[in-house]
Parts: sequence; C-alpha cells; structure tokens
Amino acid sequence: MSSLRAGTGKTVITPPIGYRMGQWGLRQGRSTGVHRDLFARSLVLDNGDARIAIVSLDVCGIPVETMRDIQRKVSGLTGIHAQSLLVNSTHNHTAPDILLGVQPEWKTYAAYLADLVAGTVYEACSDLRPALAGHASGQLSGWTVNRQYRERPVDEEVGVLRVDEPDGAPIARVVNFAAHGVCDGGQYLEWSGDFSGELSATIEEIDSGSVAIHLQGAAGDIHPFDWWFGNLESKHLHTHEDTAKFGEAIASVALKASAHAEMTGDIVINAVSSSLELPRRRVPWTVDRARELHSVLTNKLGAYEAEIWPEGTTTANAAELNPQLYGTGLNELRLAESQQLPPVGIEVQAFRIGDLVISAHPGEMFNELGLAIKEGSAATRPWVASYSSEYIGYVSTRQPYSEIESVPPEELVDMKRFRRFYGTTTSPFDPAAGEMLVDAAVDLVNQV
Repeated sequence: MSSLRAGTGKTVITPPIGYRMGQWGLRQGRSTGVHRDLFARSLVLDNGDARIAIVSLDVCGIPVETMRDIQRKVSGLTGIHAQSLLVNSTHNHTAPDILLGVQPEWKTYAAYLADLVAGTVYEACSDLRPALAGHASGQLSGWTVNRQYRERPVDEEVGVLRVDEPDGAPIARVVNFAAHGVCDGGQYLEWSGDFSGELSATIEEIDSGSVAIHLQGAAGDIHPFDWWFGNLESKHLHTHEDTAKFGEAIASVALKASAHAEMTGDIVINAVSSSLELPRRRVPWTVDRARELHSVLTNKLGAYEAEIWPEGTTTANAAELNPQLYGTGLNELRLAESQQLPPVGIEVQAFRIGDLVISAHPGEMFNELGLAIKEGSAATRPWVASYSSEYIGYVSTRQPYSEIESVPPEELVDMKRFRRFYGTTTSPFDPAAGEMLVDAAVDLVNQV
C-alpha cells in the first residue's frame, strides 16, 4: 500500500497590461499584451511522516521582502515552514520588474503574488491523493553555451521527477535543467513565460492532467543557442518561434526519460537547511573615483530611452551595441558603495524524495559550481536548483575574477573588451563565495 500522497496547484501570475516590462534594460516600454501567461505551479508531497512543497514561479527573481511574505503566508495557510518549502524562479526575463526590490508601481502586485503562491500550495495540500513517484534523467546536447568561455562544456543534464496516481494517471512532472531564461527578447512588449513556459505547456498538453514544474539549474553563465558574449553573428534573434523550439526540445527529453522512472509509493521525504554568510567583494577603487567615472560616462554616452530593443539586438551583443546602458560605470559605483556592507546571509536547502536529492539555494550560480555540487555527493547525483528563495545576484567561479582583478574601472566599462566577464564583474561577492556555497550545499546533500 502506497504511503505517498501528492497534490498540485497552479494559478496565473501575469501582471496587468500597462505595467513596465523591465528586466531587459534596453526595453523601457510598458506591456501591451500577453503572449503566454505566467504561472505559479506547486507540488506537495506527503508520506505521513513529512510534507514538502515545491513551487516554480515564472519570474526573473524574488526580492527578499516578497520571499519572506510568501514563506509567512504558506506557513500560515498550510503549516509548511520555510525549511520544507522550495520556491524556485525560472529566471524569465519577460516578467515582472521586481528582481532587485519592489518599486512603488509593483507593491500591490508583489503583495498579491505572495497570496497567489500561498494559494497554490494550499490548493496542492487540499488535493492530496495516493501517488507513486520516480525519477530519471536525459541529455539535451548542443542547445546551450557557456557565455563567458564558449569553448567549455556545460551541464546538459535534464532531470525529471514523475508523480502519478497508482493507476498511472499523471499528477506532476518536475524538470531540472540549466539555461538562462532569455529566449524571448526585448523586441516584444508582451508578458511571456519564455522557454520554461513552453516546456511546461508542452508537457501539460502531452501528459494531460499533470502540472509541469521547471526547476532552474545553475545557469549563471549558461545561455541558450549561441549567445556567448561578443557573438555578433548569431542567427537566433530571440523570437517566440525559437523560444517554443527550445522549450519543446527540453520537454521531449524529459518525457522520454520519465518513461524509464522506477515508480514507488514507499519513499522517504525529508528537508534540511543551514545558514551561510557570503562575504562581500572588495574592489580596489574608491566610491569617489567610481562616482566621477559614472558621471563623466553618463554625460558622454547619454541616456537610453527606447521602448524596445534596436533591430538586430541579442543578449550576446546588446552591451557592445549599446554602451550608453551597460558601459556607464554604474556597476562599478554600486560595487564600491556596497563593499563595506555586512556579509549576505542566505539559507541553503536540501530535499530528499526517495533516492532523489535536490540542492536548493539563492543566487545565479555559475555552471561549474553546480557541477561541483552534483559531483560532491557521497551517495547520489543530486539536482541543483539555483534561483531559489530570494534573489541575491551572481555567484561566480574564481578564474574570471583572477583575469580582471588588476583591470581599473576606466577599462572595465569597455564592453567590447570586458562584456564577456558579466556575471563576475557584477557579482557582489568575494571570489571565495562560490566555493563556500558549494561546500555548504554538499554538506546538506550528504545529510538529507
């Protein structure tokens, strides 16, 4: 007799038409329509001894105040506390502009978003029924690239958790794959779920009755197609058609892999977490020097005010073609101003679902660090769910830091030379932070 029970929830979280699109800095316009609705999707698993919730949001990231609101409301409605709640953002760039905080225009939406998320978890708890679960993995090769070092291999693993009723009726499909949510570009003024939305919609259509959740992986330096920084020749121009093909390709691999999952209802469920403080990055320039550089460059380059991307723009060439947005020294000023702030405190989580382990943490973790977590497990190869909980910025590997450590800010702003280091140049963390996060994640993976 199966002890596992599972339930799902799903609700639309698309903002109103007329709100500013944001996310893509080269897109200053307001939304004019909806290409594909954004969703919150939830899965709750209960084996009688423990209960966990997995939530995926079609947003770029969650500000800390909204994340705390979500945790409080989920706990109040369902009794599921923060340690047992995995909230992951798909890092979709055609989504609400709340990544770095809730601006006045977005306060009502952000508060309602927390209610909607809590509601999907409550819906899932109310839907609990006997279930079987199993997981498997596949490979999607040739669709992604390391945007800093294009010659390096990337993690192409597609993990899938299959949850069915005992008679085989689908309940949920959870897919873990790492790629930046940047397929839909800034030429559109429509809300859209990017490739994650296409992936989930494809699976939900084929496995009718299921809720399909994408858990974003360690995609801090991973782009779809051939969008490595500095590539001016890409034939992919961020169209909805390319986005659909990418999402459908991931869905196809996941569905084929899920057919090989060994299904059981007698599984262990567990969740553990630990606190970690990530040290701030120190820069060799002063605030005054950075402020003067920013002032000079802003006056020289002028402001960018276009509603949508200029023709021919991709995420690979945007900075080189538009230095008035990316090359003003604002990033260097922010780093100088923030280096004296206290370390950034985060929670690292690990979840066990039978013999599947999921490592979850905040941050846009670089791919090599994610692979280090996968390879550091003593017993099983875990999934890595970066972009979980609140948004904290990039978590880079050490090498690119060493390559730019002696470069002055007056040169770092040259987007033709240093754009490829984006993610490292913009990281607020010390070069040791990535390894610290990996160590903490591996410790939990081996405990859960």
